[in-house]
Amino acid sequence: MTTGWMIALLVAGLLILIAASKSGWGPIRWIGFGVMQLVIGAVLLFFANLIGELADFHIPINPVTALLTGLLRLPGLAALIIIKLWIL
Repeated sequence: MTTGWMIALLVAGLLILIAASKSGWGPIRWIGFGVMQLVIGAVLLFFANLIGELADFHIPINPVTALLTGLLRLPGLAALIIIKLWIL
């Protein structure tokens, strides 16, 4: 599928979710909360990578790691660092 179709399906799914709910603001509030946590996690990972650059250490910033770090904050970041050091 092309990117245009994927965006159209995502928008259509969000509209169906809003139409199916009792209140239109509930799902929008949850989506906003998720996006906010994603941005917070990405910023934390950016600063961790900035500091880790001194020791040649890098954690990739992707939606999964950013959401984990955003939801759990510093314990999530510490868990990612431990996983990176011990397992990988």
